[in-house]
Amino acid sequence: MLTAFLFSLAAAVSPPGPQAHAALTANGEVLLLPRHQVQPFTAWVYSRSAKSCADVEKSILDLPNWPKQFDNVKSTKVVKIEGDTLHYEMELTVAFSPTIYGNITKIGPGQVRFGDEATKAYSVYTLNPAADGSCLMRYQIVEEKGKSSNWVGVLKSLESSSGDAGNFAAAVSSCRGFARPEKAPRISVDIEAARSSLAAQGTLIEIDRKAAYPTYTFRHRVKLDFKDVSWAVRHKKAYSEKTTVVKSSEDKGTTASYTIGGFGGRVSFTTNVTETTGADGTLVIDERVSGGDLKAGAGGWRWQLKPVDGGVLVELAFNADIIAGSTVMRTMAATDPIARESFMLYVGLAFMSDIIGGQTLPQ
Repeated sequence: MLTAFLFSLAAAVSPPGPQAHAALTANGEVLLLPRHQVQPFTAWVYSRSAKSCADVEKSILDLPNWPKQFDNVKSTKVVKIEGDTLHYEMELTVAFSPTIYGNITKIGPGQVRFGDEATKAYSVYTLNPAADGSCLMRYQIVEEKGKSSNWVGVLKSLESSSGDAGNFAAAVSSCRGFARPEKAPRISVDIEAARSSLAAQGTLIEIDRKAAYPTYTFRHRVKLDFKDVSWAVRHKKAYSEKTTVVKSSEDKGTTASYTIGGFGGRVSFTTNVTETTGADGTLVIDERVSGGDLKAGAGGWRWQLKPVDGGVLVELAFNADIIAGSTVMRTMAATDPIARESFMLYVGLAFMSDIIGGQTLPQ
């Protein structure tokens, strides 16, 4: 979905990475959020296409073909062409979305700029050829301060802290019209080094779309004491006091129970809890759904806390299919797939920002 008007970028923050960062996208998109719940919203999306960058750029500029490339683009129309800029109208099938009046400009080799004519917001695709012939894509997300799209505005009216998730979900949808990273050739890079460099700049999110349930893995190096972080994760009863995503929670040692909600829906379920500590001091707390509104085996989440010099490397792998337990959220997700991605990102980001928190620990 080409919704450039959804996004924002703090001008003082420079693009975070080399091509190796986009090469993390073996199973799905990679996202970077430098700061949580801050206006203007600042983020990047990394993706990859099996096609050449020339072919990807051609498809980006092929306005009449967008309805075939995107499931949620109903129609497009060229309004006028002024120099290197094409002005267009676009109708979406997405709920609550008005007609989009935008423009496209090729601003340089492998760079295409999208602008929204109502908000003056914009976003930029930067395409870089990889050694294996695939195309690495970095999507820079940019929006005017205080101006949200209709879609994100609706989500924030339902859940005030869901703006980051809504923006990201729409950005991912935009990228998937032109690139499916999990279908592209694998690139040989130092994966852990690339992860570490991004996790030292904010919250890194890797999406794995190849599993039975899509898994969203959040990583962040935080400047906090290990004992404080481990206590925050273990003290499940306090989750509902820290984040609005968790409506209630109870810790029973090897089991736990939760009511998690958002966008008008609520789901109550139980989990089985296991905890292990590695020789290097890494603490792993794993929770698997065991019943309630969700069927046993419907995913879960895993915390991994690793002591590092000056703080903690926090990892949360989340794939609980919570939407399946709520009629309201199932209906919303069936109407628009962006809603499903929004909710999964919303829960994971809330866990990372509200339960963990803390300042970024640079590499």
